[in-house]
Amino acid sequence: MRDATEFFVVVPNDIVIAQTTVVTSCLALMVWLGLLGRPSRATLLWSLGFMLALLGSYGSIIVASTGTDVLLHPVAFGVICGAPALIWSGLRASQGQRSHAWAGFVQSGASLAALWLTTDTPAGPTVFRLVFFAATLGAALGAVEVLRGAFRGSRFGIPLVVTSTALVLLAVIGLVGAGAGVSEASSIMFVRGVLVTSTVYLITATACLLFLANRRPGADDILEALDAMSPVPLMRAIVRERLLRASARDESNWSFIDVRLDDAADLRDATGELTYAALVARFEDEVVRTFPSDADLCRVTPGHVVVFVSQAPAAARELVRRLLGRIAADTGTATPFRMSASAGIVVVDASLDTFDVLMSSAAAAAEAAQLQGGDRWVRADDEATERSRP
Repeated sequence: MRDATEFFVVVPNDIVIAQTTVVTSCLALMVWLGLLGRPSRATLLWSLGFMLALLGSYGSIIVASTGTDVLLHPVAFGVICGAPALIWSGLRASQGQRSHAWAGFVQSGASLAALWLTTDTPAGPTVFRLVFFAATLGAALGAVEVLRGAFRGSRFGIPLVVTSTALVLLAVIGLVGAGAGVSEASSIMFVRGVLVTSTVYLITATACLLFLANRRPGADDILEALDAMSPVPLMRAIVRERLLRASARDESNWSFIDVRLDDAADLRDATGELTYAALVARFEDEVVRTFPSDADLCRVTPGHVVVFVSQAPAAARELVRRLLGRIAADTGTATPFRMSASAGIVVVDASLDTFDVLMSSAAAAAEAAQLQGGDRWVRADDEATERSRP
């Protein structure tokens, strides 16, 4: 029969492996959906924080492979201690405040050094609890930033606040336990608790930070997330409402336009995610600048926009010519690849057309324009017989 201490020593490597798997997934998501999807200083800092967590997890696996019990000697955990501070720094950076990013790296280095120097001494377990408590201060600052910063009132920050609070409570319990006396079994139990709780914290941080990176903060996250481009569901409602009013007033000066980048998939593969995101931003900026402010714009996908505008066919064609000319003239980026776009124009019949009909007709016209070589527009009702270059 193995005693309790021996039981706790045999299992921990599985916990470290599980944590490493989770952190690897979190880092991949943060880089893919955060840093590449929404490149900014905030997503960069968050990605670096998860990278520290991953380095600490891999360090624990390396230590365990040498035969050292990583629960009795959790030295590599010191690298992870800077992750909460970097998450806090990213939250500040996302709000335009000074990030103090250096604090996370300093904390990682200092924590690693403290654990390395004391792990074989009787003070080692107590030092670990102090180091963990210092790390939870970064999590607490992040929770405060969510509660009182620009994210105040956002329901999407609540999981991060809850898990940050759990980390702080666990750290306080550890300090109280250190004051009452530390045994080998209690130290192993505490480290197990730290590994599990920190893993949950990183999972919730990934979900919350990715949402905050893709949504503007505030109580009305969805509405506040709107920029110059409406999402498709909102555009559907807007077009339906305008068609009803236009039909009641017997108006006929409406146009529906589908504008999309030519060879978007090839352009993405050739330039990479970051450059392609810059090209899409340039494309959308030209759309916003070209069409009047009373036009309704909708982002279908990155590089694909539809426009509903109160303009007669001739005026709409002139706007489209101007837009395609601007896009082809200057990409605004240092890339050898030429950017162009094509458009499909539909003359709206307010009494008969619906949003789905307009989307389908405009898309077919835009696809026809691309099949003809791109960098041009096609009017839907001309069945590709009347075509023009910008």
